[in-house]
Amino acid sequence: MFIQQFTRAAAAAVNKHSVDEVVGLWREPAAYDSPLTGPQQGLAALAARESALFDGFSDLTATIQPLGQVNSIGAALVRFDGTHDGHYAGIAPSGNTIAVEMVAVVTFDDEGYIIGERVFLDTAAVLSQLTGSAGTGTP
Repeated sequence: MFIQQFTRAAAAAVNKHSVDEVVGLWREPAAYDSPLTGPQQGLAALAARESALFDGFSDLTATIQPLGQVNSIGAALVRFDGTHDGHYAGIAPSGNTIAVEMVAVVTFDDEGYIIGERVFLDTAAVLSQLTGSAGTGTP
């Protein structure tokens, strides 16, 4: 089952902060969609996104638990922990620690590489942890 291997390899790559290893798990079209980034496509966009994540959280760690797979679609529970000590998503470093859980739904090609991922998470909770304010999403 691809999801088992992917979750182990993805957690190891993120925990080493290896952009190359993360990108190595993917193949084009490398379609990605998250409420934090919006839709993106391509391995270059993937590399830039991962690099920005590692730059924004120098001690970022990931725990990734496979939830299951049906045909080419798998799901995983992902948890990121780290300190917001670099610029990320246009937000200056706050020094705040984050603990973010999300569900990732991934699509595999026939060889077990990821070709697409859609992320579901509570963006208000993420922004609250980054900025230290409860915020309502309105200025």
